Amino acid sequence: MAKGKHLAEKKKKEPKSLHRAAKKKETAVSHKMPGEKKTGGFWQTANIVVSLSLFIGITVSLLVFERPTESLTEKRELAKFPEFTFEDFFSGNYTGKVSTWFNDTVPWRDGFKDISTKIMKYTGISSGNIGYIVLPDPPKKDDQNNKPTDTSSDQTQPVQSENQGALPPVTDVTGATGDNTAEPVTDAPAVRPGIDGAGDGVATNGQYIYEYQGHIWGVSLYGGGYNQDLYCKSVNAFAEDLDGIAQVYSMIPPTNGDFYTPVEVLNATPSVTKLQKPDIDYIAEHLSGKVKNVDCYTVLQQHADEYIYLRTDHHWTPLGAYYASQEFAKAAGVPFLELNEENFEYRQVDNVVGSLYSYAQGSAGGALLLNDPDTFIYYVPNNDFKTYYYDTSYENMFQYPFFLTDQTGGMAYGTFMGADNKIVRVETDVKNGRKLLIFKDSYGNAEPPFYMNSFEEIYVCDTRFFALNAIDFIKEQGITDVLFTMNTFSAAGQNCESIEVNRLGNGPWLNW
Repeated sequence: MAKGKHLAEKKKKEPKSLHRAAKKKETAVSHKMPGEKKTGGFWQTANIVVSLSLFIGITVSLLVFERPTESLTEKRELAKFPEFTFEDFFSGNYTGKVSTWFNDTVPWRDGFKDISTKIMKYTGISSGNIGYIVLPDPPKKDDQNNKPTDTSSDQTQPVQSENQGALPPVTDVTGATGDNTAEPVTDAPAVRPGIDGAGDGVATNGQYIYEYQGHIWGVSLYGGGYNQDLYCKSVNAFAEDLDGIAQVYSMIPPTNGDFYTPVEVLNATPSVTKLQKPDIDYIAEHLSGKVKNVDCYTVLQQHADEYIYLRTDHHWTPLGAYYASQEFAKAAGVPFLELNEENFEYRQVDNVVGSLYSYAQGSAGGALLLNDPDTFIYYVPNNDFKTYYYDTSYENMFQYPFFLTDQTGGMAYGTFMGADNKIVRVETDVKNGRKLLIFKDSYGNAEPPFYMNSFEEIYVCDTRFFALNAIDFIKEQGITDVLFTMNTFSAAGQNCESIEVNRLGNGPWLNW
């Protein structure tokens, strides 16, 4: 048995030996013919050298070259190198923060992102089936444009929230004593629900992007508000506290969606694309008789065929702010200068690609916006004025220009005072005893230039960052007029929660 087993093992090994012999034979006949050049070694060496050079170059650039502190395309400050603390070090948070800083501040960050987005455009993405919208060229200085075509639509009922906190309840001002609404624009067309006849577009990250007549347009889709009651109660409470001290106004500009979202999009996705007009009307109807409501929706609708909103950014243009500011001046009973070269200096920033691009960056829509930038035209009043900047506690004052001329590209809207987390005071050559306090979101930044011929002093405060008791501040500064001006997303959304925080002096609501 043992001998048989031994023979069997030998038989199993034989094929292995034959295989080795065959392999040697195959190797022997696979040698190159005499005189043939051997090239494998050269290309392998070249590959190693190139790869190693790239690795070393990238490593050196990440360690040596200056790192950016802000992103112009994303419109935000980038992560800062963390301050060392033993607590963060031993908890592991410190290394995590360093990693975040390292990844967020790669040299030439915006350039690499732009290249990536442009590559998207050439990977089979076509704009040929994108929907259409009328977008005229930037307006001529004295151009009078035609009014838009009238259309009408059903209006969606606003979402109502529960009463909150110790604020007074919402009051229906029907039949209330006194008129709380500014005189409406005459000959106003019916509500126009977006653009009719548009086709398919690119929807990404809450934005809808499409093309018409060689221009790309982006709109932020509005899903409906939920804080209308809170806005009304908060502003009404301000008016109650300031009764006999200062007049309170409310002006809510819509974003561009109501005028430029295609009707097909509004009809196809009613749960996420609603008109802002019902929410604006709901707020106007529930402000108390002590608050003057300013209707700027109608005048913006009348001028919707003009360049009143940026195409690549969620903000309006200074021209749109001009039309709205004119309505406020009427309500406040103050002088207001016509927009022309006698009263204002016209300035222009080219190649503006704004916030909608940053929201859609890396998508087909982002690629389209990047290649069709806006032109940002703003207006500097010709009268004398001085601008003073303070922190959000109204301290550490310094004088600086109101218009910041270094805000280019995607930061063009920052021409007005730069960032929002500050208090700004403007002294003008108007001597009428009127002092205006503007409580606003970023939409309100474009309005003060048009009030510099209307008020003696203008205070600009962002409700999100204001750190004082607003009622006390208004009394101390001798404010005569208080304007709440913020877009519908803020007034009917989360940002309006900051208004009551300001009134009670519990701010800042945000602490950046």
